Amino acid sequence: MKTLLLDIGNVLVGFDFGRARPKFQAASTATGDPLERLAELKYDLEIGAIDGDAFVSAGMKTLGFQKSAADFRRIWEEIFTPIDAMWEVVLKARATHRLLLLSNTSDIHKDHLFRDYSIFRHFSGGIYSYSSHCLKPDPLIFRKAIEEYSLVPEETLYVDDLEDNVHVAAGAGFAAVRYDPAAHDAFLTEARALGLRLPED
Repeated sequence: MKTLLLDIGNVLVGFDFGRARPKFQAASTATGDPLERLAELKYDLEIGAIDGDAFVSAGMKTLGFQKSAADFRRIWEEIFTPIDAMWEVVLKARATHRLLLLSNTSDIHKDHLFRDYSIFRHFSGGIYSYSSHCLKPDPLIFRKAIEEYSLVPEETLYVDDLEDNVHVAAGAGFAAVRYDPAAHDAFLTEARALGLRLPED
């Protein structure tokens, strides 16, 4: 395998939008679940129909958010935790594989992750739903990755936490494996069988 193509959420960082719920509730006048009220805007954000600034502005109006735009953005950002075991894989694999990303994400989260999480500096590029205007498991986003980075799917190991995405990637010719942070050793066994090579191997 020449390239390691990784999803972000629940592969490199865990995420929980539920962490934002009580913070939004405490600072908003709207009733009901704030995440449900923001769901359509979130979809538009992650598919690139609106950018981060437009999302924040519309989200503040939707919730009756009483603090600043910076506060709203910070709440939306602070949902991540590092997955240390996969960070160790990346730090080893950078010596043996080209590292790329393929993720359903927004400009807000991508910018936050690259700014505040050092692991992302080791990736040479990525395909993101907000800039590609399509979301996994749409096969189009995998074709965009192939075209943008001249990938040979059979020489690329794709890792994702969702089985549907793994299935579509495999259908596009990638060596593809599902990642479960609770079963990291099992992932390593399967990934090595598919061609992952780390310096210790």
